[in-house]
Amino acid sequence: MSTRARPRPHGRRAVLALLCLGAALATVAVHAPSATAKERGAVRPCQALGLGLSRYGAGSARHVLFAVAADYGTTEVAITECTRRGVFWRQTLTAPGHVGRNGFAEPGAKREGDGKTPTGSHSLTEAFGEGDPGTALPYRTLRESGDCWGSTIGDGRYNRYYPGECAPADENLSEYMRSGPYKQAVVIDYNRPPDSPIVQGNGSAIFMHIGAAPTAGCVALARPELETVMRTLHPRDRIIMGTRQALFP
Repeated sequence: MSTRARPRPHGRRAVLALLCLGAALATVAVHAPSATAKERGAVRPCQALGLGLSRYGAGSARHVLFAVAADYGTTEVAITECTRRGVFWRQTLTAPGHVGRNGFAEPGAKREGDGKTPTGSHSLTEAFGEGDPGTALPYRTLRESGDCWGSTIGDGRYNRYYPGECAPADENLSEYMRSGPYKQAVVIDYNRPPDSPIVQGNGSAIFMHIGAAPTAGCVALARPELETVMRTLHPRDRIIMGTRQALFP
């Protein structure tokens, strides 16, 4: 046999060595910890809702809105509408929006006048503004004056609609309708029935309304998108809102 043929075992050993190295690298790749959906920035609210990966459930809602901020103190949110299709949730709208000038309050920490939007899941049971855009929610057409919402701590009208002369600390719905934000609005049932009893001082007048800037605690988005959403809503549909870390595990 020629001595030139003898290097073959070395070639086989080299191939085996490469195969072993590849297997080792594959093992490392399999067992290396992967980034969470939040770390990848890949949280998809409708998908998370369908997979049970939202900290807050949908209840009997057929439509759920998410208002999600990147972190506490951030006023910009991504608004997503999810529509139930059998056991699945399908994304039907996305839009930019804003929340309170001081961002979201941590769960249970919202207080009157703090400039924060409450975290949590809240039903949507009524709407108001200058004219019904075609919503299935009970709708109140506001007058040029005389429509109010209580925000005075200790007053029996706290976090309720009432007609008449608005107290100084209360929301003058008619005035805000004339100036723009309340030309269309949906009531978010934070700190009020049917979600909970009213607790004095825990926050009032939390609405989803027209706007393109931080609010006093409401959720704001452009009028075309708001009216599109309003036309899909029915009583007991919900909004789930907060930071990514508060809403998704």
